[in-house]
This record gives sequence, structure tokens and C-alpha cells, in this order.
Amino acid sequence: MAKKISKVSEPAVAAYQKAHLSVQDILRMGADQLDEPLSRVDAFRNGLDKSSFESFKELSGLDYNTLADALGVSAKTLQRKDVFDTGQSEKLYELAELYALGTNYFGKEGFRRWMERPLFSLRNRKPLDLIDVSEGIDLLKTEIMRLQHGIAV
Repeated sequence: MAKKISKVSEPAVAAYQKAHLSVQDILRMGADQLDEPLSRVDAFRNGLDKSSFESFKELSGLDYNTLADALGVSAKTLQRKDVFDTGQSEKLYELAELYALGTNYFGKEGFRRWMERPLFSLRNRKPLDLIDVSEGIDLLKTEIMRLQHGIAV
């Protein structure tokens, strides 16, 4: 009786080796502009440009109104901007950090769903309702890191 040899492909391994998405990828900026704190200060002061914003918008799936609220401007102003001011650039970077962390953990669609779902650990608030304040973004990053490390609330 001949032994049947089966060939095994490794699709499960491929699923766990997701590409690591970085802030530089999301904002389409060089690592030299964002890798060190002083480089980031300069980049924020010079202002992130429209292409960084559009790249983030595409990844996040957020509409102009939601992003306008998060950045503290009107949707019309947001659509007209070519270069963002220091505060808006800094906030866009913080959002990109959050989305890099969340997308790397949950996957793109999984993170979008997580952002829409009220969470018990946030007093039944939706994560998306917290992105207009830096402290809210920090809370969300902490929540994702807790999940990554298996810390139950």
C-alpha cells in the first residue's frame, strides 16, 4: 500500500505575517522626516501637506466631516487646505499613529469596526467619538495595547 503524500501550503502563516503599517506609510512621508522627535517638530511646523491628509483619509475611511471635527476645522476648510498648520499637522500625526497601531492589530476593516463599536472600557463610548482630543487618542492607544498584551478590563 503506497503512502499518500500530501503537500501543505502555508496560508495560515501568511495571514499572521501581515505587513507592518507605519505612520510614514500612512502619511506617505520619508522616515527622515518623522523618525526623530526634532524632525517631527520641524515637519509639524512646516505643515503636513494635502497628500498626507488624503492618504490618511483613504486608509481610515473617515469622511470630511469626521476628520474636520477631529482636526478642529470646517469640512470646507479641510477640502481647500494644501498645507496644514502646526496643530493640525500634529493631530494628523497622532491620528496616523493610532491608525497604524489599530490597523496592525485588528486589520484595516476590523479596526474600522472597532472604532464604531461602543466599548465597555470606555464607558460605552465609541472610540471614534474620542479622536477630537489628544487625551482621547491616548486612551484608544492604551486600550489597543492592553488588548495586544491580553490585559482584560
